[in-house]
Amino acid sequence: MKVNKSLIREGNVCPVGCITTSWTALEIACQDALNEPNISYSFRRNLDVAIQKQNFDRLEWGSGIWKRVSNLQNRRKGYVHRFISEDNFFPDASIADESIDIIREAVIAIYQHVNRPVPIWIQDDDDRGWDAGKRGGTNDTLIHSGANENDPKVIKLFYVHLGKEKLTDILPSGTDYLPYVKDLIHKIRVPISAIRVYEGNALVHERELNMRGT
Repeated sequence: MKVNKSLIREGNVCPVGCITTSWTALEIACQDALNEPNISYSFRRNLDVAIQKQNFDRLEWGSGIWKRVSNLQNRRKGYVHRFISEDNFFPDASIADESIDIIREAVIAIYQHVNRPVPIWIQDDDDRGWDAGKRGGTNDTLIHSGANENDPKVIKLFYVHLGKEKLTDILPSGTDYLPYVKDLIHKIRVPISAIRVYEGNALVHERELNMRGT
């Protein structure tokens, strides 16, 4: 998410705040993935309705990631509506870590469930927010379901930042990559000068950009 987990362990971020904020990120992601603005209230019911309206398969709330999401929602309700005792209102930092992991997995799952490109921000674990410390981190690459890095026609999506290519998505061969290019342009938060798509080692698409700061 947009929180560096080290800050949680350093005591600079409230675990309850991480849980409630990360839950909001999931609500917004579901609204975006399904182009449905009315999911946040009565989250589970409205999400099910939106998925059914668009003829996608139902979510499995009784197992896997969606069961974990349901459990997290109940935990969040306890904090937001103060259903829990005062003694349990200040959880260990590991609870915040676990919640962020659940939300990250759920955001990826909902975009994949509705066949939309997963936003690259979901892999960001290095934003220190208002912290004055030095920012750092590595470039994260999302390997999409069905993609094989050894396939000679695998699709690889790069953006160019400060003159260097950064691999962001690996897609199965034959994938229509243009929606991923458009989504990357829309979601990117760093100044980039180009987006390049390779089929194996062959450049098949390049889009030059003129973003401020490049």
